[in-house]
Amino acid sequence: MGQENKYTFSLSALGLGLVTATLSNCFYSPAGEYSARSTILFGLLSTLGLVIGAGCFYLLALKCQLFSGAGFLSRLGAWIFLGWFGMELFRTACAAQTVCREHFGSNGLIAVLPILLLVSWEMKASALDRSARAVWWLLAAGALVCLAGIGSQMHWQRLFTAEGAPVWGGRWPPIPIYPEYFALPLLCQKKKAHQGIFLPFWSYGVQAGYALVLDLVLGRAVSSDYQGLELLRAWALGYFSRLDALLLLLWLTAALWRICLLAYLLRALWPTCIGMKKNPEI
Repeated sequence: MGQENKYTFSLSALGLGLVTATLSNCFYSPAGEYSARSTILFGLLSTLGLVIGAGCFYLLALKCQLFSGAGFLSRLGAWIFLGWFGMELFRTACAAQTVCREHFGSNGLIAVLPILLLVSWEMKASALDRSARAVWWLLAAGALVCLAGIGSQMHWQRLFTAEGAPVWGGRWPPIPIYPEYFALPLLCQKKKAHQGIFLPFWSYGVQAGYALVLDLVLGRAVSSDYQGLELLRAWALGYFSRLDALLLLLWLTAALWRICLLAYLLRALWPTCIGMKKNPEI
C-alpha cells in the first residue's frame, strides 16, 4: 500500500470506532474499581505516553515504508495489523452479541454478522466515512438524554476523599490500546496524520468522563456485582423507570458500524499480506 493512500478516513470516523470500543470496556468493567480521580489524572499521563508512542511509530513507519506494500517488512507489518484488527473485530462482535443476548434476549447478531461482513467487505471507505456522521448524531443524542435523566442524581460530595484513602485516587487504571493509534499511514492522509496521533485522547475522554459521572451518581461502588452498566440503569425522568435498553441499542448501532470499518480494513490489508500490489479504492 502506498504511503499516500487513495482511501482514507476522517478523524471523526476513526474517533467513532475508538469511542464505541471504549464504551464497551466501560459498560462491562466493575463499577468503582478505579476512582474518577485516578482515571482522570493517571489516565492522562498514560494517554500522553500513547500519543508520543503513536507519533514515534508514525515517523518510523514512514521511514521504513511499512505500509508501502513492497518488501518483507511491509508484508510483516500487514500481517501484524491484520491480526490486530481481526482481534478487535472479534472483540467488538462478542461485545455486541453479549448486549443482544443479555438485554434483548436475542441471538440475532450471529445470523446477521455473516451478511454484515459480506456487505462491508465490498463497501467503499467513503460510504463508511459518511455514515459515521449519522451514527455520531445518534450517540450524541443518547448521551444528552442519559445526562438529562441522571443529572439530578449527581452529587459532588461523592468525589471527596474518604478518610485514609489516597489523595490521588488509588491504583493506576489500565488504558486500552487500539491498532488505529499505530496505523495512521494506512488510515489517514499524510496531512492529517499529525492530528491523528492524538486519537488516544478520544478513548481517554470517554473513559475519564464515564468514570466521573459514575462516581457522581453511584459513588465508589465496592461490590463486584456492580458493572459500569449501572450508570445507564440509573436513568429516570419520571416517564420511564429504565431507558438503558434504548441507550444500549444506540451503542449497538455504533458497534455494527465499527464491525464494518474493521472488516474493510482487513480487506485493505489482505492484498499486501499475500503480495498483491492492487489495493481497494474508495
